[in-house]
Amino acid sequence: MNAKTIELHLLQSFPPSCVNRDGNNSPKDCTFGGVRRARISSQCLKRAIRQAEVFAETVQEVGVRSKQYRDKILLPHLLAKGLGQDEAERIVDEFRRKLAKPDKRPEQTSVGLYFGKSEILSMLDAFCARQGDKDESWKTAATSTTADVALFGRMLAEAADLNVPAAAQVAHAISTHRLSQEMDYWTAADDLKSTAEGEDAGAGMLGTAEFNASTFYRYACVSIPILQANLKGDADAARKTIEAFLLASYDAIPTGKLNGHAHFNPPLFALVAVRRKGMPMNLANAFLHPARPKHEKDVATVSAEALLGHLQRMREMAPIEDADYWFCHALQGPVETADFVKPAGTYRDLVRAAIEALG
Repeated sequence: MNAKTIELHLLQSFPPSCVNRDGNNSPKDCTFGGVRRARISSQCLKRAIRQAEVFAETVQEVGVRSKQYRDKILLPHLLAKGLGQDEAERIVDEFRRKLAKPDKRPEQTSVGLYFGKSEILSMLDAFCARQGDKDESWKTAATSTTADVALFGRMLAEAADLNVPAAAQVAHAISTHRLSQEMDYWTAADDLKSTAEGEDAGAGMLGTAEFNASTFYRYACVSIPILQANLKGDADAARKTIEAFLLASYDAIPTGKLNGHAHFNPPLFALVAVRRKGMPMNLANAFLHPARPKHEKDVATVSAEALLGHLQRMREMAPIEDADYWFCHALQGPVETADFVKPAGTYRDLVRAAIEALG
C-alpha cells in the first residue's frame, strides 16, 4: 500500500444524553476556544469501536482485555489438553508471572492483559513445551496479532517485549458548539404503596442527573506503515482491519445511560482522507468559534460547512499535501464544499473508495 495515513472525521449529534460520565456522574466536558464543550473521551470511543458487531464480523478475531485470563481462558485450555488440575494450575501461574504480577486475588493479574485468544494460547503452548529453558523464546510463538490490538496497541510494563505500538490515534470528541449542561429531576413510583391504606403518596425514590444534547466532532487516524508492521506485513489483513475500523467507527455509540436516553444516533456527516504525503490533520480548529444555527441552517449543517471550509484553508496554507478526500452526509439540504472533496453516495461507498485508494 502506498498510503501513509487514513483519517476519519465525523459529526454526530446526540439528543438529551449522558454518553460518557466523569467521576461525579456528570457528562464529561472541557474548555476549547474559550468556552465549555461537551466531551467524549477517546478511551470510551475506542472501546465502542472494538465492541461494535461489525468489527468482529469484518475481521477474524477480536482481542480480550481482562485480568481474569487465568481461570477463564488459560486454565480451561490446559485442562482440555488432558493435564491434571494441579499441574495445569502450576503451569498457568508460572506463565502468568512471566507476563504480569498476580493480583492480591490469586485468580487475577494486577493489570489487564490484552491479547487475542489464539495469540496468548499459542504462547502458553510454547511455554509448556519449553519449561526449564532459561530463555523466553516462547514469547515469539504467537503467529498473529488481532486487528484491534494492531490498531490500538498494547503496553505491558512488566513484559516490554510484548508491547505493540498503536497504529490508530483517536481524539477526544468535542461539541462543535457551546455546552449547555442541564439537570434532570427524576422520581420513581413505588408500585406497592397504597394511599388507601394510609401510606403517603410520595415517590419511592428521587434524585437528579445531568445531561446535555450536543453535536460532536470526532477525529481518528491510522498509520498504515505501523499497522502493516503490527500485522507482520500482511497487506490484506491491514485492509480488512482498516475496513473494520471505519465501519465500526460509524456504529460506535457509547453506552453510558443508554437505557435512559436511547441515544441511537449514528453520525450524520463523514469525511475520510487517504494521505500519501504530509502530516495527519485534526480539524477541530474549525470550531474555535463555536457553531450556531444561522440562515435556517441547523447546527450540524453549519458545523459541516465550517469543517470543510477550514480544511480548504489549511490546504491552501500547506499545499504540499497529497491526499484524496470523500464525504457523505444525511444533513438537511446541500453542503458547500471545494472540488477536491469528492461526494460518496453512502457511508459504505465512502469506505469502499477509501480502501481502493490505499493502493
